[in-house]
Amino acid sequence: MLFPELRRNEVNSMRASPAFFKGLRRRIFNTRKQKVFVVGFHKTGTSSMGKALQILGYKVCGLLKEGFDFEQSEKDPREYILEKGKPLLNEYEAFQDTPWFLFYEELYEMYPDAYFILTTRNSNKWLASLQKHFKDKSWPYHEWIYGTLDSLNHGEVYLKRYEVHNKAVREFFHNKPNFIEYKLEEDGWEKLAGFLKIKVPKTEYPHANQAALKGKFYYKLKLALVKFYYKK
Repeated sequence: MLFPELRRNEVNSMRASPAFFKGLRRRIFNTRKQKVFVVGFHKTGTSSMGKALQILGYKVCGLLKEGFDFEQSEKDPREYILEKGKPLLNEYEAFQDTPWFLFYEELYEMYPDAYFILTTRNSNKWLASLQKHFKDKSWPYHEWIYGTLDSLNHGEVYLKRYEVHNKAVREFFHNKPNFIEYKLEEDGWEKLAGFLKIKVPKTEYPHANQAALKGKFYYKLKLALVKFYYKK
């Protein structure tokens, strides 16, 4: 489907937003032959990257919700979650958010010519952002990823997992031409569009999940409209 974001029962795609509408012309008239996998942890600018990819015309898959029940399966969590995610690989062109970044080796084996982007940010800033966002909530996948749901009292565990992942990704993709590291605080359209061999859009690079916006009226209105349109 050309516009999975517009299905009212859609649960995996990044939903329709200004970024989606900005990318419609590119989606309709340009062909995206190579898939894009964002292999950086959550809170490293992955939502902004997803919106940027929408502007560039990609169909973007976000959080994999079909795998939330992995603890009820007798299969190994990694095997079960990847199994749930595979059908979406044919429907979408770009992938970001949990748990896609954990399967970079399997995804590379399936799509060796795809583009892989490691989104990163300063480790301490990453941890502070994660703790502010998730606190000690019971969040799908997090106990499997970190071994604990309490990022406030076990921040060092979260930080080590984050840094080990980044190191492993860098080593795996060392000298591979279809990989870049993209820094949240430093990089913009030129690096991303150049890597994907796409013309730089005439619009600002999107910045999603800005904490300062969350108390604003239009932010609350947007959430209300999204909730009204999309069926749970």
